[in-house]
Amino acid sequence: MTTHSSSTKNRPSTLDLVASSAGVSRATVSRVVNGNENVSPETRELVQKHLKRLGYQPNILARKLAGGRGNMIALVLEESSEEFFINPFWRSVVEGFMQVCQANKRNPMLFFHQKDESDQELINLLVEAQVDGIAIFGWHRDIRVLDQKIPKDMAVVFGGNQGASKRFSFVGVDNFKGGKLATQHLIEKGCKKILHLTGSLDVLSARERVDGYKAALSEAGIKFDSKLIIEGDYTTLTAQKLMKQVIKSKIDFDGVFAANDLSAAAVIEELQSSGIKVPSDVKVIGYDGSAIAESHKPAISTIAQSPVLLGQKVAEKLMRSLDGETFENEEIEVKLVARESS
Repeated sequence: MTTHSSSTKNRPSTLDLVASSAGVSRATVSRVVNGNENVSPETRELVQKHLKRLGYQPNILARKLAGGRGNMIALVLEESSEEFFINPFWRSVVEGFMQVCQANKRNPMLFFHQKDESDQELINLLVEAQVDGIAIFGWHRDIRVLDQKIPKDMAVVFGGNQGASKRFSFVGVDNFKGGKLATQHLIEKGCKKILHLTGSLDVLSARERVDGYKAALSEAGIKFDSKLIIEGDYTTLTAQKLMKQVIKSKIDFDGVFAANDLSAAAVIEELQSSGIKVPSDVKVIGYDGSAIAESHKPAISTIAQSPVLLGQKVAEKLMRSLDGETFENEEIEVKLVARESS
């Protein structure tokens, strides 16, 4: 990333001069320059008048050569490109993210980062691309590693609570509540031996859902059985493989809380192929509220979150961060959607 000389740093920028001249904040001037719609018509007209008076001409290439902004925003998914195309959840997240970027005249770039790839190579790529800010989804490791590697002047917002950080902000989902709601629903439907097929337990969201599962069992007076926790990775193939093993092992269960709707669909198919009826023999609930849950036969009960809203919220926070604003972490509500599978 291009560095600035100390004399350049100490000189007021054109945006600062416009802000002072117009009597508004620098963030407001930045919004007008970048086409952000969250500015009143009167203020926009005022700022544009002073931009013109001071001869401000936005130039993406010049801004980049000077170490400034070129309106490029990176969205990083720590998932394979195959997972992105298979799982409608991620497509919806990206859709919401893109909507806000386009409304703010930002140019989004999508990066896939495999879990076994070098973090430093990813950071080097983002720095070389001279992106203004980064949104990161699905991160599987300690985010303090990124704190040490990502340049301090680069805005970063996480999709999902990835763990304690003094630097990074996030927009997430109350996964503890979601896990508890899913388990409570199965208990209310008469299940007493509920198997939980988890996501990767390297990810905080998966661990929070397990905690919600345990809390629901405890409140219902049902003893926790570690044999009923089966670690998956959110993929269809792993869910199919694990359910085959569970069925073959003769583990006794009458309900399944699957980590996501893709896994829930795979669970149902394996149960049915083994002659186990859903929901009369085993009740199943998924997580995400995706289109798969609604279209599947039988339709899948799920804990619905809004991936489009998640993408939108992360993009909005990133825009605000680029405008110099600070904000609190935010959690999106989840809700139970009961269908035929339970």
